Amino acid sequence: MSSRGVLASTILSTLAALIAAAVAHARLPIGPEIQVALNPGSAKSAGLRHLGPCVAVTPDGAAVVGNASGLWLVGGGNARATGVSGLGCFTFTPEGLLMGVRDRELVFLDSHGRLRPLFRLPGVGMTLVPGNGDSLLLFGREDNGTWGLYTIRPGRQVSLLLHSPKPITAAAQTKSHILVVIEGALFLVEHDRLRLLAGEPKGTLNAVAADPDGHAIFVSDDRRIFRVSNGRVTVVADDLGGTLRWQRGGLLVFDPRRSLLVRLVGVE
Repeated sequence: MSSRGVLASTILSTLAALIAAAVAHARLPIGPEIQVALNPGSAKSAGLRHLGPCVAVTPDGAAVVGNASGLWLVGGGNARATGVSGLGCFTFTPEGLLMGVRDRELVFLDSHGRLRPLFRLPGVGMTLVPGNGDSLLLFGREDNGTWGLYTIRPGRQVSLLLHSPKPITAAAQTKSHILVVIEGALFLVEHDRLRLLAGEPKGTLNAVAADPDGHAIFVSDDRRIFRVSNGRVTVVADDLGGTLRWQRGGLLVFDPRRSLLVRLVGVE
C-alpha cells in the first residue's frame, strides 16, 4: 500500500463487477475500419524480427517501431530504417523531437543525428509515452523496487505523480486527466489518490490510450480492445491487442509478437 493509496484491496469491487459484466455483453454496433500498417509478411520481407512493444507516431502521422537493430518507419506494408538505434522505448514531441530511453538515461536525437543524454532515470528500461500537448509520461520499475509515474515538460521539468508497490504497465494523458494501468486495472489519477475506472485489482488489462479530449478511453487485455466512455464499456475488437496509441482520429494497435500494426478508424 503506497502513501498515495495506490491500491486498496476493496477498491470499488462492486463497480468492477458491474463493468466486467458490461464488457461481457457490450459491443459497438458497427465494427471499425481496419487499416494495416504492418503485417507478418511485410515484417518478414523487411527483416523485422523481435520487435519491442513500443510504437511512436511522428507529428505528420507516420508510425515508428523498433528492435535491437534500430527504429523503423512503417506504413502501407512497407518498412524503412531510420538509422537510429540503441533505444528501448521512444516517442516524439509535437515539434518532432525524438526522445527515448537508453538503459537508465533519457536521451534525445540532436540535429546531427546523435543521441544526447538529458538526465539519469531512477530505473533501467523505463517506458516513455506521449502526454498531452508538449508533455511526456515516464513510468517503470525503479531501483528501490517500486514503480513510479512522472510527467516531463519542456525545460527538463520533471514531476512525480505517484509511486506504486504494484506494476505500472501503461499510462496515457488527456487535456484534463492522467490514466494509468496498475496490476491489470485502469485508474484515473486524481491529485493524491487513484479512482478505479475499469477492471479490478490483479486483473488482465495492460494497455491504455485516449483521444486528447478524453471523450473515449481505450484499454486492452491482449485479446480484446474495449472503449470506455460516459460510464459505458463496449468491445471495439476481438482477437486483437497490444500497445495502444491514439493517432489523429484513429487508434493504433501494435502487437509485436505477431508483427502486426493496425489503425482502427471510426472508434471515437
